[in-house]
Amino acid sequence: MEDDELDLAYRLLDLDLVDSEGRRCGKVDDLELAGGPGAPTYVAAILAGPGALPARFVRPLRRLGERIFRGGSTRVSWKTVCDFDSTVELTSTAAQLGLAQGDRDVARLAPGKGDR
Repeated sequence: MEDDELDLAYRLLDLDLVDSEGRRCGKVDDLELAGGPGAPTYVAAILAGPGALPARFVRPLRRLGERIFRGGSTRVSWKTVCDFDSTVELTSTAAQLGLAQGDRDVARLAPGKGDR
């Protein structure tokens, strides 16, 4: 591997996503690459959510993965990434990016502090 190359599969996949408020709001489940013949390949977006996982499976297991990991995925433009190390830090809130919707749904169902 060259000095200026990055092994994306090992470096980014499964890292936690952290929004601009410091809140963990998902994981990097897959990456969307762009580029083409004669053009450099680059990361266009992060895909987060259970619907992104089956694409990482070997082809014979993808259909099974699609049945197990139901649900959609959220596309987060790489332009919203401000830094990555042990986490991927984003420049927007989870709500702005459409991330952690399940957490917000559960929070609405949970009893408030005064309901105990």
